[in-house]
Parts: sequence; structure tokens; C-alpha cells
Amino acid sequence: MPVFKSKRKVQEFGSSLAITLPAFFVKANEIEKGKIAHTVFGLNGVLIASWNKNLKDLRECLIIMLQELEDKKEWSEIQ
Repeated sequence: MPVFKSKRKVQEFGSSLAITLPAFFVKANEIEKGKIAHTVFGLNGVLIASWNKNLKDLRECLIIMLQELEDKKEWSEIQ
């Protein structure tokens, strides 16, 4: 599974704040307006948005993604 990183600018959207999704991510995951994202977030700055409701699958994907970032030595570069 390829892992990409990107910087996204926080924008004002009505009375809320929002970040945009990269076009290639939207196409690859067949995301359309109105599709529901399942979100998990903590007060430590971590936000997870997923279109997969299966917690076991999500956990496995996150472990693989974190390992790939570590292998690429990119984890320390995320600021």
C-alpha cells in the first residue's frame, strides 16, 4: 500500500474549519459529495478519517502506513 504525505491548509468553511483532500486520493477512493467519513480524533493533534467502518481493517491499515513512514525515514520529517 503506497503511503503519501502532504501539507494541507486549514480553511474556513462557514462557521467551521476544513481541510481539502488531494484529487488523486478522492479518485482512488471513489469519494463523492455527501459520502460519510468515519472520524476518530484525540486532543493530541491526531485525526483519522476513514471510509472503512471495519475497525480491524482500519487498525491493520494504520499499522502498515506507520511502518512505511518509519521505513522511509519520513516519520521524523512530518511537522
